[in-house]
Amino acid sequence: MDNTVTALERDIMNHHDKQTQQAQQQLQALYQNLRTVRHAINNNVAVIMAMAELSQRNPAQSAKLCQLCLEKAPQIAAAVAGFSELFEGTVNLHEELERKTLAPTA
Repeated sequence: MDNTVTALERDIMNHHDKQTQQAQQQLQALYQNLRTVRHAINNNVAVIMAMAELSQRNPAQSAKLCQLCLEKAPQIAAAVAGFSELFEGTVNLHEELERKTLAPTA
C-alpha cells in the first residue's frame, strides 16, 4: 500500500510541477505583452503631447493636429483592451485549473 501512495504522491507532484511551469510561462507572456502595451501607450502619448505643443506654436494647423491626436486615443484604448483580455483569459484559465485540481474525484 505504501508504494501506491508514493506513486500517487509522485503523480500529484509531477502534475503540480507542470502546472507551475505553465503558470510561469503564462506570466512571462503577460509580462512581455505588458511591456509592448506600455511602449505603445508611451509612444502614442508622446505623439499627442508633441501635437498639442505644435498646435500652440502654430494655431493655423491646430485643426489638423487635433484630428491626429483624436486618432491616437482609439489606439491606446485598443492596446489596453487587448492586454486586459489576455490578462483576464489567463486568470480565468488558472481559476479553472485550480477548480479542477481541488475538485473531489468521484
